[in-house]
Amino acid sequence: MSHAPLVTIGVVSYNRLHYLRALMESARECVRYPAVQWIVVDGDSVEPGLREYVESLDFVETKLFEPCTHPEAMNRIVELARGDYLMILPEDVQFVVRGPWLEDMVEVAANPRVGHVQFDAQRRQTLERYFGRWRPVVRGRRVPAPPVRRPLRRLRATNGMEYLGFGGLREPAGASGIVSFGRTEIRRALGPWRTRAELASMQDSGLGAERDMILRYRESGLRLEAFLRRVPVVADVVTDPRGTKARVRFGNRRYGRYAPPPEGDLYYRIWDESELSGFAGGPPAFEDFVRPLGFELPLDEGGNLLKTNVIDENEPYELIT
Repeated sequence: MSHAPLVTIGVVSYNRLHYLRALMESARECVRYPAVQWIVVDGDSVEPGLREYVESLDFVETKLFEPCTHPEAMNRIVELARGDYLMILPEDVQFVVRGPWLEDMVEVAANPRVGHVQFDAQRRQTLERYFGRWRPVVRGRRVPAPPVRRPLRRLRATNGMEYLGFGGLREPAGASGIVSFGRTEIRRALGPWRTRAELASMQDSGLGAERDMILRYRESGLRLEAFLRRVPVVADVVTDPRGTKARVRFGNRRYGRYAPPPEGDLYYRIWDESELSGFAGGPPAFEDFVRPLGFELPLDEGGNLLKTNVIDENEPYELIT
């Protein structure tokens, strides 16, 4: 791509070195785009070796270590971003595709009606909910009729990659900021994430900021739509047999099984873009696309990826010191 627009990729990090290393080492291999500004904002982690690892990343332009909440870390990334396009990632995902895929994401995000571009692997049940068969709803009640497929808005990049519109089923501004991609101008137009105690829960690392951002988008007058890249390029790192990540809460408590990759630095196999022709048709589900290295995904009896967000403060936890 000649005169490629600058893309800022910002990573939010806090006391999960195994995950962070998998993300950044897969980034070295997978991100084949000529103009990237990398930022890592860490909430002043105390996990041994984490700060030293971040300092060793020579491709990262800005490395900040400061006490901050998740929303504050994302706001710092937006403040420091020089790119026309902005990707924000938590440290608990891994890149799973190598190649120039970021070019088609930039092309699609440039469309004035595109708000948020979703590019992480989705569970089978999630894909069915948004893109499968559905029953029409009239005045809040489902019509007793055979289920039909929802008509989708589709965008196709120059290289042929397809993007599927969520319509009104998903907020189009990447409200949480987690695994988000879009035009930086949209993020700045909406303003910073703000914590709101009355909207927060223990499961919400954003402390109510996501709900606040959704409400602000609805009042903004913007008319955007979220789109899903048909083939994902990152995947959540799931290390707990219940289907959850290791989550840090109350400052220094890490809930859920936190484990390093069994083999090397990465949790999942990396696909080359030339191999993706085997995933024709609709978006491949997480369960079919993501290939763990040396361990098995937590699946239910139907082969669906388990997902547990519930964290109870009475559960066992690891104290980070």
